[in-house]
Amino acid sequence: MLANISIRFLFPIAVFLGIPQLVLAQKDIKKRLDSTLQTLSDKPYEEKKEAYHFINSLILKDHSGAEALFEYALSKDSTDLGRMVLYTRFSQKLSQKGLTDQALQIKLLGLELAEKLQDQRATIEYHISVANAYLFQNLPDKALFHLNAAQPMAEKAENRDLLWNFYYHKGLLQNMLGDVEGQTAYYRKMGLLTEDAGNTPSNRFVLYILVDHFSQVDAPLELAKYTERLAAYYEEAHPNTPAGHMPIKSIFEKRTDPSNIPRLKEAITISDSLNSINSFAFNTMALADTYAKMGQPELAIPFLEGAIQKVTRVKKPQVLVYLYTKMAEINVAASNFKDAYTYKILEASLRDSISSQRMQRNIAELEVKYDTEIKERKIAEQNLQIEKDSKQKTQILIGLIALGILLLVSFLFFSKRLKYQKTIAHQKETLQTQRITELQQKNKLLALSSMIEGQEAERLRIAKDLHDSLGGLLSTVKAHFSTVQREIEQLEQLNLTGKTNALIDEACLEVRRISHNMMPHALSLSGLKGAVEDIGEQLHEQGYEVTLELNKLPEKMDPTREIMIYRLLQEIISNIRKHAEAKSILIQIIGYNGNVNIIVEDDGKGFEQQRATERGGLGLKSINSRVQYLDGTIDWDTQPGRGTSITINIPIV
Repeated sequence: MLANISIRFLFPIAVFLGIPQLVLAQKDIKKRLDSTLQTLSDKPYEEKKEAYHFINSLILKDHSGAEALFEYALSKDSTDLGRMVLYTRFSQKLSQKGLTDQALQIKLLGLELAEKLQDQRATIEYHISVANAYLFQNLPDKALFHLNAAQPMAEKAENRDLLWNFYYHKGLLQNMLGDVEGQTAYYRKMGLLTEDAGNTPSNRFVLYILVDHFSQVDAPLELAKYTERLAAYYEEAHPNTPAGHMPIKSIFEKRTDPSNIPRLKEAITISDSLNSINSFAFNTMALADTYAKMGQPELAIPFLEGAIQKVTRVKKPQVLVYLYTKMAEINVAASNFKDAYTYKILEASLRDSISSQRMQRNIAELEVKYDTEIKERKIAEQNLQIEKDSKQKTQILIGLIALGILLLVSFLFFSKRLKYQKTIAHQKETLQTQRITELQQKNKLLALSSMIEGQEAERLRIAKDLHDSLGGLLSTVKAHFSTVQREIEQLEQLNLTGKTNALIDEACLEVRRISHNMMPHALSLSGLKGAVEDIGEQLHEQGYEVTLELNKLPEKMDPTREIMIYRLLQEIISNIRKHAEAKSILIQIIGYNGNVNIIVEDDGKGFEQQRATERGGLGLKSINSRVQYLDGTIDWDTQPGRGTSITINIPIV
C-alpha cells in the first residue's frame, strides 16, 4: 500500500518550489497586526477576509512565537470572520507541534463559523482540513463524511486550488482504504487540472505529488508526462540550477526496488517515443540506481549510454551533466575506473563549459547594456543639441509673447483691481448695514429687557400693594362686617349677609390670584420647580389633564432669569388656554450641561405657525421675544388639527 503524503511532509518541498519565508521580530509583527486590525471596521467582507489572511501570513513569519501571536490576535479580534480565518493557520501550527487534538477542535470551530457566515470557500477548506486531521488519526469514516460534504460545493466552485486539494485528500482516503486504483483515478483528475494552470509554485507542487504517485503505480504514460512537465517548469523557474538538484530527483532515488524495473523500462520507452527528454533521463537514472542497488551496475551502463546520446543530440547540458555524474558513479560501482574517470572529465569539462557559457551570456548581456547605454547617451546628446537650437530659435518669440502677456496681465490686473475695489466697497456697505441692523436689534433687545425688567418691578409693586393694602383692607372690612352681622340679626333674616360674605371672599381670592400671578410666592420660596408645580396644580383644578416632568433643575439660578423662564411658561400656558382648546398638557423641563430644555405639548387644535407669525400675534411675538432675550432657541412643531409642541433651549450660565 502506498504511503500517505501529508501537507506537513510536503511543506519543505513547497518551500523549495517557490514559497518564500521571512522572519520578523514579534514586536514588529504585533505592531503591524494592531495597525491592520484598526483599519477593518469600514471594509467590505472580502477585503476584511483578505486582511485576516495577511495577518495569518505575518504571524507565520515568527515560527517560534506563532502560537502566542495567534492567541494575541484572537484576544484583539473576536469577530466571527476574524476567528474563522485565524483558526485556519492556528490549527495548522498546533498540528505541526503535535497538538493534533487541539488542532482538530479549532478546525471544527472554524467550520461552524464558516457555515454560520455562509462562506462557501471557507466551508470547503475546513471540511477538507478536518478530513485531513481524521486521516492522520486513522479515522477514515469521519474523514469520508467531511469529504462527501465538501464534494458538491468544491465541484461547483470552479476553483482549481480547492478542487485539486479535494481530489488529493479523496485519493489519500482511497489509499487508506486499500483502493489504490481509486486513488489513481482521483489523481488523474488532479492531473487534468494542471493542464493549463501554468508555471506556478502551486502547480509545480501538484505535479510533484503526481510524479511521486505515478512512480509507484503501473502508469508509465502519466509518469513520463508529469515528470517531463515538472522538470520543464523547474528549469524555467530556476534556469541556473543543475538537474541533479531538482526536487524530482528525490522521488526517483526512493524508487530503487527491483520490482520497479519493468515499470521504469516502460516509462523510458514511452518517454523516448514522446521525446520527453527530462522524463527519459530521470527514469534512466532511476533504473541505473536500481541495478546498482541490486549489485548489477553493469546492466545500467547501456541505458545510461543511450540516454547520454539522446540528451547530447537535443543539447540539454544541465541534464547531460547529471547523466555524466551518474555514469561515473555506475562505472565506479562496476569497477570500470577508467571509464569512470573519463565521465568525470566530461562532467567537469561540461560544467566548465556551462559556467563559461553562463559567463559569456552575462558578458554579452553587459555588452548589450553598455552598447545600449552608449547609444542612449548619443541620442540624449543629440536631443540636447536639438533642444538648445530650438530654445535659441524660440527665445525671441518667447520674449514677444512674454511682452504681450505682460501687457495683457497688466490690463487684467488693473481691471481686476478695480473690480476688487468695487467688491470691497460693496462688502463694506453690506457689513455696515449688517452692523446697523445688529445695533437696532441690540437696541430692541435692550428696550425689551428694560421693559420686561420694568414690568417685573411693576408687577412686584402691584402684587405687594394688592397683598398689603387692598388685601388687608378687604380683610378688615370682612372683620367689621362680621361684627355688624352678629349685632344686627335682621340682616341674616334678609339673606344679605351671606351674599356680601361671598362677594368679599371672592374679592379676597381674586386679590390673592392676581398677586400670585404677578409674583408667585412658590417662585421665591421653592424656586422654579415649585412655581411650575403650582402651575400644574392650577391647570389640573381648571380641568386639564396635566403631565409634569421636572428633572435635574439647577438648585441655584439667577433670579431674573428664573422669573423670565417662569413668565415664558405663563405666556405659553395663557396661549394654550385662550386658543388651543386642549384637554391635556405636557410640561417637561430638564437641566443639562448649563442649559434648561423646556418642552410644552398640547393636544389642541394647532395652527399654522408661519401664518400666525406673519399676522403678528402678540402671544407668539412675546414668547419669541422672551426666548431671544434669554439667548435661547425655540422650535415650533404644529399643524392644524394636530396639536402643538414647543421646544425651547435656554442657557442658565
